[in-house]
Amino acid sequence: MSDNPDDTFKFLFPLKLILDEDKFGNSHYEVVVKNMSKSEVFTYQVSPELLFTHFPLYKSFKNGEKTESNPSKEIFEKIFTIDSSLINNSIEKKLNELLDKKTIGTLLGWNYKYLDTARFINCYLIEQDNIKIIIPHYAIGIYYYFRFSEMREAALDCNIESLYVMCNDNRADAKIVLPTPRTDEDAAFIHRYACQPMAQNEFENISKYIHHYLKYMREHDLDEEIDGVHLKINFPVKEKFKIETRVSLVTNKETKEEYYFIHEITNDNSDIGFDKFTKIVEQNKIITDLEDLENLSKVDREIPEETTEILKVKDANKKHTSTQHRKDRKKSCGSLLNIEIEHETQTKDIIKDLLKIYQEQDNNDKVDQSLTESSSKGDKATRRVIISSEFDKEENRPLNEIDNFVVFRQYMEFLKQQSTIKNFTLSEVKNLPEFLIEKAGEKKINPKCKMNKRTRQYLTATFKYEKFYVGLLELENYPSSAASSWVIISDSVITNNTFDFFINLYFKDNNSIPDIVMNYKKANPKFTKKNHERNENLDEIQLAKWYAGLLGKINL
Repeated sequence: MSDNPDDTFKFLFPLKLILDEDKFGNSHYEVVVKNMSKSEVFTYQVSPELLFTHFPLYKSFKNGEKTESNPSKEIFEKIFTIDSSLINNSIEKKLNELLDKKTIGTLLGWNYKYLDTARFINCYLIEQDNIKIIIPHYAIGIYYYFRFSEMREAALDCNIESLYVMCNDNRADAKIVLPTPRTDEDAAFIHRYACQPMAQNEFENISKYIHHYLKYMREHDLDEEIDGVHLKINFPVKEKFKIETRVSLVTNKETKEEYYFIHEITNDNSDIGFDKFTKIVEQNKIITDLEDLENLSKVDREIPEETTEILKVKDANKKHTSTQHRKDRKKSCGSLLNIEIEHETQTKDIIKDLLKIYQEQDNNDKVDQSLTESSSKGDKATRRVIISSEFDKEENRPLNEIDNFVVFRQYMEFLKQQSTIKNFTLSEVKNLPEFLIEKAGEKKINPKCKMNKRTRQYLTATFKYEKFYVGLLELENYPSSAASSWVIISDSVITNNTFDFFINLYFKDNNSIPDIVMNYKKANPKFTKKNHERNENLDEIQLAKWYAGLLGKINL
Protein backbone atom coordinates (compact mmCIF):
# COMPACT_ATOMS: atom_id res chain seq x y z
CA MET A 1 0.00 0.00 0.00
CA SER A 2 2.89 2.35 0.66
CA ASP A 3 3.89 1.93 -2.98
CA ASN A 4 0.52 3.25 -4.16
CA PRO A 5 -0.21 6.35 -2.03
CA ASP A 6 -2.69 7.72 -4.57
CA ASP A 7 -4.86 4.60 -4.61
CA THR A 8 -7.93 4.02 -2.44
CA PHE A 9 -7.97 0.95 -0.19
CA LYS A 10 -10.39 -0.89 2.07
CA PHE A 11 -9.65 -3.44 4.77
CA LEU A 12 -12.36 -6.05 4.30
CA PHE A 13 -11.97 -9.19 6.36
CA PRO A 14 -9.54 -10.44 9.08
CA LEU A 15 -8.62 -14.01 8.12
CA LYS A 16 -6.54 -15.16 11.09
CA LEU A 17 -4.04 -13.99 13.69
CA ILE A 18 -0.47 -14.45 12.42
CA LEU A 19 1.53 -15.49 15.46
CA ASP A 20 4.79 -13.82 16.37
CA GLU A 21 7.06 -16.67 17.45
CA ASP A 22 9.01 -14.61 19.95
CA LYS A 23 6.05 -12.91 21.62
CA PHE A 24 2.38 -13.59 20.93
CA GLY A 25 1.57 -10.04 22.06
CA ASN A 26 3.22 -8.75 18.87
CA SER A 27 1.04 -10.85 16.56
CA HIS A 28 -0.86 -9.32 13.65
CA TYR A 29 -4.12 -9.96 11.86
CA GLU A 30 -3.84 -11.09 8.26
CA VAL A 31 -6.54 -9.00 6.60
CA VAL A 32 -8.04 -9.14 3.12
CA VAL A 33 -7.56 -5.72 1.50
CA LYS A 34 -8.98 -4.37 -1.74
CA ASN A 35 -7.30 -1.75 -3.87
CA MET A 36 -10.43 0.04 -5.06
CA SER A 37 -8.51 2.01 -7.67
CA LYS A 38 -7.14 -1.08 -9.40
CA SER A 39 -9.79 -3.60 -8.29
CA GLU A 40 -7.09 -5.85 -6.82
CA VAL A 41 -7.50 -8.04 -3.73
CA PHE A 42 -4.56 -9.06 -1.54
CA THR A 43 -3.73 -9.72 2.13
CA TYR A 44 -1.86 -7.44 4.51
CA GLN A 45 -0.70 -7.88 8.10
CA VAL A 46 -1.95 -5.19 10.44
CA SER A 47 -1.96 -4.68 14.21
CA PRO A 48 -5.48 -5.58 15.46
CA GLU A 49 -5.97 -2.28 17.30
CA LEU A 50 -5.64 -0.29 14.05
CA LEU A 51 -8.88 -1.86 12.88
CA PHE A 52 -10.50 -0.27 15.94
CA THR A 53 -8.77 3.09 16.04
CA HIS A 54 -7.87 4.05 12.48
CA PHE A 55 -8.99 1.73 9.71
CA PRO A 56 -12.44 0.22 10.32
CA LEU A 57 -13.48 -2.53 7.95
CA TYR A 58 -15.21 -1.53 4.73
CA LYS A 59 -14.27 2.15 5.03
CA SER A 60 -12.13 3.75 2.34
CA PHE A 61 -8.84 5.45 2.99
CA LYS A 62 -6.22 7.06 0.78
CA ASN A 63 -2.68 7.87 1.90
CA GLY A 64 -3.69 7.23 5.50
CA GLU A 65 -6.68 9.54 5.44
CA LYS A 66 -10.35 8.62 5.45
CA THR A 67 -12.07 9.33 2.16
CA GLU A 68 -15.71 9.31 1.08
CA SER A 69 -14.91 7.77 -2.30
CA ASN A 70 -16.02 4.20 -3.04
CA PRO A 71 -18.59 4.02 -0.22
CA SER A 72 -19.72 0.54 0.82
CA LYS A 73 -23.40 0.92 0.03
CA GLU A 74 -24.16 -2.57 1.30
CA ILE A 75 -22.98 -1.63 4.82
CA PHE A 76 -25.38 0.14 7.17
CA GLU A 77 -25.64 0.92 10.87
CA LYS A 78 -27.96 -1.13 13.06
CA ILE A 79 -28.52 -1.54 16.81
CA PHE A 80 -29.18 -5.00 18.24
CA THR A 81 -30.21 -5.98 21.74
CA ILE A 82 -28.45 -9.22 22.60
CA ASP A 83 -28.35 -11.43 25.68
CA SER A 84 -24.77 -12.63 26.03
CA SER A 85 -25.76 -14.96 28.89
CA LEU A 86 -27.34 -17.17 26.19
CA ILE A 87 -24.11 -17.42 24.20
CA ASN A 88 -22.53 -20.85 24.52
CA ASN A 89 -20.85 -23.54 22.43
CA SER A 90 -24.14 -24.58 20.85
CA ILE A 91 -24.36 -21.34 18.86
CA GLU A 92 -20.66 -21.25 17.96
CA LYS A 93 -20.19 -21.94 14.24
CA LYS A 94 -17.60 -21.89 11.51
CA LEU A 95 -18.53 -19.40 8.80
CA ASN A 96 -18.97 -22.16 6.20
CA GLU A 97 -21.66 -23.74 8.38
CA LEU A 98 -23.78 -20.63 7.79
CA LEU A 99 -22.84 -19.26 4.38
CA ASP A 100 -22.09 -20.85 1.03
CA LYS A 101 -18.83 -20.28 -0.83
CA LYS A 102 -20.20 -17.64 -3.18
CA THR A 103 -21.62 -15.57 -0.34
CA ILE A 104 -18.36 -15.78 1.62
CA GLY A 105 -16.61 -14.64 -1.56
CA THR A 106 -18.69 -11.45 -1.60
CA LEU A 107 -17.38 -10.63 1.89
CA LEU A 108 -13.85 -11.00 0.51
CA GLY A 109 -14.27 -8.36 -2.17
CA TRP A 110 -16.07 -10.65 -4.62
CA ASN A 111 -12.98 -12.83 -4.66
CA TYR A 112 -12.43 -16.50 -3.82
CA LYS A 113 -8.63 -16.50 -3.46
CA TYR A 114 -8.75 -16.60 0.36
CA LEU A 115 -11.90 -18.66 0.71
CA ASP A 116 -10.17 -21.70 2.25
CA THR A 117 -8.99 -19.59 5.19
CA ALA A 118 -12.03 -17.31 5.57
CA ARG A 119 -14.58 -20.11 5.74
CA PHE A 120 -13.11 -21.42 9.01
CA ILE A 121 -13.34 -18.23 11.06
CA ASN A 122 -15.27 -18.58 14.32
CA CYS A 123 -18.70 -16.94 14.64
CA TYR A 124 -21.72 -16.84 16.91
CA LEU A 125 -25.15 -17.34 15.41
CA ILE A 126 -27.83 -15.46 17.35
CA GLU A 127 -31.44 -16.12 16.39
CA GLN A 128 -34.00 -13.73 17.86
CA ASP A 129 -37.05 -11.70 16.82
CA ASN A 130 -37.33 -13.67 13.57
CA ILE A 131 -33.86 -12.61 12.44
CA LYS A 132 -30.46 -14.32 12.36
CA ILE A 133 -27.29 -12.47 13.33
CA ILE A 134 -23.72 -13.60 12.58
CA ILE A 135 -21.15 -12.13 14.97
CA PRO A 136 -17.56 -13.02 13.95
CA HIS A 137 -15.29 -13.49 16.92
CA TYR A 138 -12.86 -10.98 15.44
CA ALA A 139 -15.51 -8.24 15.73
CA ILE A 140 -15.79 -8.94 19.48
CA GLY A 141 -12.01 -8.99 19.86
CA ILE A 142 -11.41 -5.71 18.05
CA TYR A 143 -14.00 -3.77 20.07
CA TYR A 144 -13.55 -5.27 23.55
CA TYR A 145 -9.97 -6.56 23.78
CA PHE A 146 -7.81 -4.86 21.12
CA ARG A 147 -8.72 -1.21 21.79
CA PHE A 148 -5.09 -0.02 21.96
CA SER A 149 -1.70 -1.62 21.43
CA GLU A 150 -0.85 -2.33 25.07
CA MET A 151 -4.24 -3.95 25.64
CA ARG A 152 -3.72 -6.14 22.57
CA GLU A 153 -0.33 -7.21 23.93
CA ALA A 154 -1.79 -7.91 27.38
CA ALA A 155 -4.65 -9.97 25.96
CA LEU A 156 -2.47 -12.10 23.69
CA ASP A 157 0.17 -12.55 26.42
CA CYS A 158 -2.39 -13.16 29.23
CA ASN A 159 -1.00 -10.27 31.25
CA ILE A 160 -3.71 -7.81 32.35
CA GLU A 161 -1.47 -6.84 35.29
CA SER A 162 0.82 -4.95 32.92
CA LEU A 163 -1.90 -2.34 32.31
CA TYR A 164 -2.48 -1.09 35.85
CA VAL A 165 -0.77 -0.64 39.22
CA MET A 166 -3.70 -1.37 41.53
CA CYS A 167 -7.45 -0.96 41.70
CA ASN A 168 -10.58 -1.67 43.71
CA ASP A 169 -14.03 -2.77 42.61
CA ASN A 170 -16.30 -0.76 44.91
CA ARG A 171 -19.25 -0.13 42.59
CA ALA A 172 -20.18 3.12 44.32
CA ASP A 173 -16.64 4.54 44.14
CA ALA A 174 -14.34 2.47 41.92
CA LYS A 175 -10.71 3.49 41.49
CA ILE A 176 -7.82 2.45 39.33
CA VAL A 177 -4.17 3.49 39.39
CA LEU A 178 -2.51 3.56 35.98
CA PRO A 179 1.22 3.69 35.20
CA THR A 180 0.55 5.84 32.12
CA PRO A 181 -2.29 8.19 31.10
CA ARG A 182 -5.30 6.54 29.41
CA THR A 183 -8.59 7.77 28.03
CA ASP A 184 -11.65 7.33 30.24
CA GLU A 185 -12.88 4.52 27.99
CA ASP A 186 -9.57 2.65 28.01
CA ALA A 187 -9.18 3.04 31.78
CA ALA A 188 -12.73 1.75 32.33
CA PHE A 189 -12.09 -1.33 30.19
CA ILE A 190 -8.84 -2.03 32.05
CA HIS A 191 -10.75 -1.80 35.34
CA ARG A 192 -13.37 -4.21 33.99
CA TYR A 193 -10.75 -6.85 33.17
CA ALA A 194 -8.80 -6.29 36.39
CA CYS A 195 -11.71 -6.42 38.83
CA GLN A 196 -14.57 -8.44 37.34
CA PRO A 197 -13.90 -12.22 37.50
CA MET A 198 -16.03 -13.06 34.47
CA ALA A 199 -14.45 -10.35 32.31
CA GLN A 200 -10.98 -11.28 33.53
CA ASN A 201 -11.63 -14.91 32.65
CA GLU A 202 -12.67 -14.04 29.09
CA PHE A 203 -9.64 -11.74 28.76
CA GLU A 204 -7.29 -14.55 29.78
CA ASN A 205 -9.10 -17.10 27.62
CA ILE A 206 -7.83 -15.39 24.46
CA SER A 207 -4.21 -16.29 25.20
CA LYS A 208 -5.13 -19.64 26.74
CA TYR A 209 -6.94 -20.63 23.56
CA ILE A 210 -3.80 -19.93 21.50
CA HIS A 211 -1.76 -22.19 23.79
CA HIS A 212 -4.40 -24.93 23.83
CA TYR A 213 -4.73 -24.77 20.05
CA LEU A 214 -0.97 -25.07 19.52
CA LYS A 215 -0.75 -27.90 22.04
CA TYR A 216 -3.60 -29.76 20.34
CA MET A 217 -2.12 -29.33 16.86
CA ARG A 218 1.35 -30.40 17.90
CA GLU A 219 0.08 -33.47 19.72
CA HIS A 220 -1.34 -34.55 16.38
CA ASP A 221 1.63 -33.42 14.27
CA LEU A 222 4.58 -31.91 16.08
CA ASP A 223 6.22 -30.76 12.85
CA GLU A 224 3.26 -29.01 11.27
CA GLU A 225 4.05 -25.36 10.58
CA ILE A 226 1.44 -23.27 12.39
CA ASP A 227 1.72 -19.62 11.49
CA GLY A 228 -1.79 -18.47 12.35
CA VAL A 229 -4.88 -19.19 14.37
CA HIS A 230 -8.61 -18.41 14.15
CA LEU A 231 -9.19 -16.86 17.57
CA LYS A 232 -12.11 -17.76 19.82
CA ILE A 233 -13.36 -14.72 21.74
CA ASN A 234 -16.41 -14.10 23.92
CA PHE A 235 -18.13 -11.05 25.37
CA PRO A 236 -16.78 -9.90 28.77
CA VAL A 237 -20.27 -9.78 30.35
CA LYS A 238 -23.26 -12.11 30.67
CA GLU A 239 -26.34 -9.90 30.43
CA LYS A 240 -28.78 -8.24 28.04
CA PHE A 241 -27.44 -5.07 26.42
CA LYS A 242 -27.34 -3.14 23.17
CA ILE A 243 -24.57 -3.16 20.58
CA GLU A 244 -24.25 -0.57 17.83
CA THR A 245 -22.90 -2.16 14.68
CA ARG A 246 -22.07 -1.79 11.03
CA VAL A 247 -23.64 -4.71 9.20
CA SER A 248 -24.61 -6.06 5.80
CA LEU A 249 -27.52 -8.30 4.88
CA VAL A 250 -26.26 -11.53 3.30
CA THR A 251 -28.15 -14.51 1.91
CA ASN A 252 -26.95 -18.10 1.67
CA LYS A 253 -27.40 -18.83 -2.03
CA GLU A 254 -28.08 -22.51 -1.36
CA THR A 255 -30.42 -22.43 1.64
CA LYS A 256 -31.90 -18.97 0.95
CA GLU A 257 -31.39 -18.15 4.65
CA GLU A 258 -30.87 -14.44 5.32
CA TYR A 259 -28.42 -13.15 7.94
CA TYR A 260 -27.21 -9.87 9.39
CA PHE A 261 -23.41 -10.11 9.20
CA ILE A 262 -21.70 -7.81 11.74
CA HIS A 263 -18.53 -6.31 10.30
CA GLU A 264 -17.84 -4.01 13.23
CA ILE A 265 -19.12 -3.31 16.74
CA THR A 266 -18.91 0.47 17.15
CA ASN A 267 -20.45 0.93 20.61
CA ASP A 268 -22.31 -0.85 23.39
CA ASN A 269 -24.03 -0.08 26.70
CA SER A 270 -23.10 -3.18 28.69
CA ASP A 271 -22.67 -2.72 32.44
CA ILE A 272 -19.13 -1.45 33.04
CA GLY A 273 -19.25 -2.44 36.74
CA PHE A 274 -19.35 0.87 38.60
CA ASP A 275 -21.44 4.03 39.12
CA LYS A 276 -18.53 6.35 39.95
CA PHE A 277 -15.00 6.01 38.65
CA THR A 278 -11.74 7.67 39.64
CA LYS A 279 -8.81 7.38 37.27
CA ILE A 280 -5.49 7.98 39.03
CA VAL A 281 -2.26 8.31 37.05
CA GLU A 282 0.84 7.35 38.99
CA GLN A 283 3.50 10.03 39.00
CA ASN A 284 6.85 9.04 40.40
CA LYS A 285 8.37 12.48 40.83
CA ILE A 286 7.67 16.04 39.81
CA ILE A 287 10.69 17.77 38.24
CA THR A 288 11.06 21.23 39.74
CA ASP A 289 14.70 21.86 38.89
CA LEU A 290 16.17 21.48 35.40
CA GLU A 291 19.35 20.04 36.95
CA ASP A 292 17.26 17.09 38.14
CA LEU A 293 16.85 16.01 34.53
CA GLU A 294 20.49 14.90 34.46
CA ASN A 295 19.86 12.53 37.36
CA LEU A 296 16.87 10.73 35.87
CA SER A 297 17.37 7.01 35.38
CA LYS A 298 16.96 5.62 31.90
CA VAL A 299 14.70 2.62 31.34
CA ASP A 300 14.88 0.53 28.19
CA ARG A 301 11.54 0.03 26.53
CA GLU A 302 10.93 -3.23 24.72
CA ILE A 303 9.59 -2.33 21.29
CA PRO A 304 7.88 -4.94 19.07
CA GLU A 305 10.45 -6.06 16.54
CA GLU A 306 7.98 -6.05 13.68
CA THR A 307 5.61 -3.17 13.18
CA THR A 308 3.38 -2.68 10.19
CA GLU A 309 4.06 0.35 8.03
CA ILE A 310 0.59 1.31 6.87
CA LEU A 311 1.60 4.07 4.49
CA LYS A 312 4.69 6.06 3.63
CA VAL A 313 5.13 9.63 4.71
CA LYS A 314 4.40 12.20 1.98
CA ASP A 315 7.39 13.88 0.37
CA ALA A 316 8.25 17.03 2.27
CA ASN A 317 7.38 20.37 0.70
CA LYS A 318 8.47 22.35 3.74
CA LYS A 319 11.40 22.08 6.10
CA HIS A 320 9.55 19.80 8.51
CA THR A 321 6.60 17.54 7.79
CA SER A 322 4.85 14.54 9.30
CA THR A 323 1.93 12.28 8.51
CA GLN A 324 -0.70 11.49 11.14
CA HIS A 325 -3.17 8.64 10.76
CA ARG A 326 -6.29 10.12 12.30
CA LYS A 327 -8.40 8.05 14.62
CA ASP A 328 -11.83 7.11 13.39
CA ARG A 329 -13.44 7.14 16.86
CA LYS A 330 -15.80 10.05 17.50
CA LYS A 331 -18.14 9.10 20.35
CA SER A 332 -17.68 7.90 23.90
CA CYS A 333 -18.41 4.34 24.94
CA GLY A 334 -22.10 3.89 25.82
CA SER A 335 -21.15 1.90 28.92
CA LEU A 336 -19.94 5.15 30.50
CA LEU A 337 -23.20 7.03 29.97
CA ASN A 338 -24.24 8.76 33.23
CA ILE A 339 -21.10 7.52 34.99
CA GLU A 340 -19.37 10.10 37.18
CA ILE A 341 -15.67 10.14 36.30
CA GLU A 342 -12.89 11.91 38.17
CA HIS A 343 -9.23 12.30 37.22
CA GLU A 344 -6.24 12.55 39.52
CA THR A 345 -2.46 12.51 39.23
CA GLN A 346 -0.69 11.40 42.37
CA THR A 347 2.75 10.37 43.52
CA LYS A 348 3.39 6.85 44.76
CA ASP A 349 3.68 7.82 48.41
CA ILE A 350 0.02 8.87 48.71
CA ILE A 351 -1.63 6.36 46.37
CA LYS A 352 -1.91 3.78 49.15
CA ASP A 353 -3.92 6.23 51.21
CA LEU A 354 -6.21 6.94 48.29
CA LEU A 355 -7.03 3.26 47.98
CA LYS A 356 -7.14 2.75 51.79
CA ILE A 357 -4.84 -0.24 51.72
CA TYR A 358 -4.07 -1.09 55.32
CA GLN A 359 -2.43 -4.48 55.16
CA GLU A 360 -0.36 -6.52 52.76
CA GLN A 361 -0.91 -10.23 52.91
CA ASP A 362 2.31 -12.19 53.25
CA ASN A 363 2.69 -14.65 50.38
CA ASN A 364 6.09 -15.94 51.52
CA ASP A 365 7.89 -13.97 48.82
CA LYS A 366 9.60 -10.63 48.89
CA VAL A 367 7.33 -8.64 46.61
CA ASP A 368 7.41 -4.96 45.74
CA GLN A 369 4.25 -2.87 46.05
CA SER A 370 3.69 -3.05 42.30
CA LEU A 371 3.71 -6.18 40.16
CA THR A 372 7.17 -7.71 40.08
CA GLU A 373 8.51 -10.33 37.77
CA SER A 374 11.07 -12.67 39.27
CA SER A 375 12.59 -13.40 35.86
CA SER A 376 11.65 -15.01 32.62
CA LYS A 377 12.45 -18.26 34.35
CA GLY A 378 10.22 -19.00 37.31
CA ASP A 379 6.98 -17.84 38.85
CA LYS A 380 5.71 -14.32 38.33
CA ALA A 381 5.13 -12.86 41.77
CA THR A 382 2.15 -10.59 42.06
CA ARG A 383 1.11 -8.20 44.77
CA ARG A 384 -1.57 -9.52 47.12
CA VAL A 385 -3.37 -6.81 49.03
CA ILE A 386 -6.34 -6.56 51.34
CA ILE A 387 -8.40 -3.44 50.80
CA SER A 388 -10.34 -1.87 53.69
CA SER A 389 -13.67 -3.48 54.55
CA GLU A 390 -15.65 -1.50 51.98
CA PHE A 391 -13.75 -3.30 49.25
CA ASP A 392 -13.49 -6.95 48.28
CA LYS A 393 -10.31 -8.89 48.81
CA GLU A 394 -8.46 -9.37 45.54
CA GLU A 395 -5.75 -11.94 45.00
CA ASN A 396 -3.84 -12.50 41.79
CA ARG A 397 -2.77 -15.97 40.80
CA PRO A 398 0.94 -16.55 40.10
CA LEU A 399 1.55 -17.29 36.45
CA ASN A 400 3.73 -20.36 35.96
CA GLU A 401 6.58 -19.79 33.54
CA ILE A 402 8.60 -22.64 32.05
CA ASP A 403 12.20 -22.02 31.07
CA ASN A 404 12.61 -23.24 27.49
CA PHE A 405 16.32 -23.93 28.15
CA VAL A 406 15.29 -26.55 30.74
CA VAL A 407 13.07 -28.17 28.11
CA PHE A 408 15.76 -27.99 25.41
CA ARG A 409 18.35 -29.64 27.66
CA GLN A 410 15.99 -32.58 28.22
CA TYR A 411 15.84 -33.14 24.46
CA MET A 412 19.63 -32.82 24.22
CA GLU A 413 20.18 -35.38 26.99
CA PHE A 414 17.95 -37.81 25.11
CA LEU A 415 19.62 -37.02 21.79
CA LYS A 416 23.19 -37.70 22.88
CA GLN A 417 22.18 -41.14 24.19
CA GLN A 418 21.09 -42.33 20.74
CA SER A 419 23.56 -44.63 19.01
CA THR A 420 23.00 -43.01 15.61
CA ILE A 421 24.11 -39.60 16.91
CA LYS A 422 27.87 -38.96 16.70
CA ASN A 423 30.16 -36.18 17.96
CA PHE A 424 27.46 -34.53 20.07
CA THR A 425 28.30 -31.23 21.79
CA LEU A 426 26.15 -28.81 23.79
CA SER A 427 27.28 -25.25 24.44
CA GLU A 428 27.04 -23.19 27.58
CA VAL A 429 24.53 -20.33 27.61
CA LYS A 430 25.66 -17.56 25.25
CA ASN A 431 24.72 -13.88 25.06
CA LEU A 432 23.49 -12.43 21.78
CA PRO A 433 25.33 -9.43 20.34
CA GLU A 434 23.31 -6.21 20.40
CA PHE A 435 22.70 -5.66 16.71
CA LEU A 436 21.67 -2.20 15.56
CA ILE A 437 18.84 -1.64 13.11
CA GLU A 438 17.44 1.57 11.68
CA LYS A 439 14.08 2.76 12.99
CA ALA A 440 12.61 6.15 12.13
CA GLY A 441 15.97 7.31 10.81
CA GLU A 442 17.84 6.31 14.00
CA LYS A 443 20.13 3.40 14.79
CA LYS A 444 18.69 1.42 17.69
CA ILE A 445 19.32 -1.97 19.25
CA ASN A 446 17.06 -4.54 17.64
CA PRO A 447 14.48 -5.31 20.35
CA LYS A 448 14.72 -8.98 19.37
CA CYS A 449 18.18 -8.94 21.01
CA LYS A 450 16.68 -8.04 24.41
CA MET A 451 14.59 -9.90 26.94
CA ASN A 452 13.32 -8.38 30.15
CA LYS A 453 15.56 -5.36 29.56
CA ARG A 454 18.74 -7.43 29.33
CA THR A 455 20.75 -9.23 26.66
CA ARG A 456 18.92 -12.22 25.23
CA GLN A 457 20.60 -15.62 25.48
CA TYR A 458 20.80 -18.81 23.43
CA LEU A 459 22.13 -22.39 23.42
CA THR A 460 23.62 -24.39 20.56
CA ALA A 461 24.21 -28.08 19.96
CA THR A 462 26.03 -29.87 17.13
CA PHE A 463 26.24 -33.53 16.04
CA LYS A 464 26.66 -35.79 13.04
CA TYR A 465 23.87 -38.05 11.76
CA GLU A 466 24.80 -40.43 8.95
CA LYS A 467 26.54 -38.20 6.36
CA PHE A 468 25.00 -34.94 7.58
CA TYR A 469 26.27 -32.38 10.07
CA VAL A 470 23.54 -30.76 12.17
CA GLY A 471 23.36 -27.66 14.36
CA LEU A 472 20.51 -26.80 16.74
CA LEU A 473 19.99 -23.33 18.20
CA GLU A 474 17.55 -22.58 21.02
CA LEU A 475 16.74 -18.92 21.57
CA GLU A 476 15.62 -17.81 24.99
CA ASN A 477 11.97 -16.83 24.66
CA TYR A 478 8.93 -15.72 26.59
CA PRO A 479 6.56 -18.27 28.15
CA SER A 480 3.83 -16.89 25.88
CA SER A 481 5.95 -17.60 22.79
CA ALA A 482 5.94 -20.57 20.45
CA ALA A 483 8.40 -23.35 21.32
CA SER A 484 10.79 -24.31 18.52
CA SER A 485 14.49 -24.69 17.77
CA TRP A 486 16.48 -23.66 14.71
CA VAL A 487 17.79 -26.63 12.73
CA ILE A 488 20.79 -26.21 10.40
CA ILE A 489 21.85 -29.09 8.13
CA SER A 490 25.08 -29.17 6.09
CA ASP A 491 27.43 -31.55 4.33
CA SER A 492 30.33 -29.97 6.23
CA VAL A 493 31.00 -29.39 9.92
CA ILE A 494 28.74 -26.85 11.65
CA THR A 495 30.87 -24.14 13.29
CA ASN A 496 30.24 -20.97 15.25
CA ASN A 497 30.49 -19.11 11.95
CA THR A 498 27.58 -21.17 10.64
CA PHE A 499 25.41 -20.19 13.60
CA ASP A 500 26.57 -16.56 13.32
CA PHE A 501 25.49 -16.42 9.68
CA PHE A 502 21.87 -17.24 10.54
CA ILE A 503 21.95 -15.13 13.72
CA ASN A 504 22.95 -12.17 11.53
CA LEU A 505 20.09 -12.86 9.12
CA TYR A 506 17.54 -12.79 11.94
CA PHE A 507 18.89 -10.07 14.22
CA LYS A 508 21.17 -7.86 12.10
CA ASP A 509 19.31 -8.00 8.77
CA ASN A 510 16.00 -8.33 10.67
CA ASN A 511 14.61 -11.07 8.46
CA SER A 512 11.66 -13.06 9.77
CA ILE A 513 12.00 -16.78 10.54
CA PRO A 514 9.48 -17.77 7.79
CA ASP A 515 11.53 -15.78 5.26
CA ILE A 516 14.78 -17.45 6.34
CA VAL A 517 13.16 -20.89 6.13
CA MET A 518 11.81 -20.09 2.66
CA ASN A 519 15.17 -18.80 1.39
CA TYR A 520 17.32 -21.60 2.84
CA LYS A 521 15.09 -24.68 2.78
CA LYS A 522 16.91 -25.99 -0.30
CA ALA A 523 20.33 -24.47 0.37
CA ASN A 524 23.51 -25.93 1.84
CA PRO A 525 23.56 -25.25 4.74
CA LYS A 526 19.81 -25.74 4.98
CA PHE A 527 17.71 -23.90 7.57
CA THR A 528 14.46 -25.13 9.09
CA LYS A 529 12.68 -25.30 12.47
CA LYS A 530 11.76 -28.06 14.88
CA ASN A 531 8.77 -27.49 17.16
CA HIS A 532 8.92 -28.89 20.66
CA GLU A 533 6.90 -29.14 23.85
CA ARG A 534 7.06 -26.63 26.71
CA ASN A 535 7.13 -29.17 29.51
CA GLU A 536 9.70 -29.46 32.28
CA ASN A 537 9.03 -33.18 32.70
CA LEU A 538 9.01 -34.77 29.26
CA ASP A 539 8.18 -38.46 29.10
CA GLU A 540 9.78 -41.10 26.86
CA ILE A 541 6.99 -40.92 24.28
CA GLN A 542 7.32 -37.14 23.90
CA LEU A 543 11.10 -37.39 23.60
CA ALA A 544 10.90 -40.19 21.05
CA LYS A 545 8.33 -38.34 18.91
CA TRP A 546 10.53 -35.25 18.91
CA TYR A 547 13.58 -37.32 17.96
CA ALA A 548 11.77 -39.04 15.10
CA GLY A 549 10.54 -35.70 13.80
CA LEU A 550 14.04 -34.22 13.98
CA LEU A 551 15.56 -37.09 11.98
CA GLY A 552 12.87 -36.60 9.33
CA LYS A 553 14.19 -33.08 8.75
CA ILE A 554 17.83 -34.11 8.29
CA ASN A 555 18.34 -34.19 4.54
CA LEU A 556 19.69 -32.02 1.73
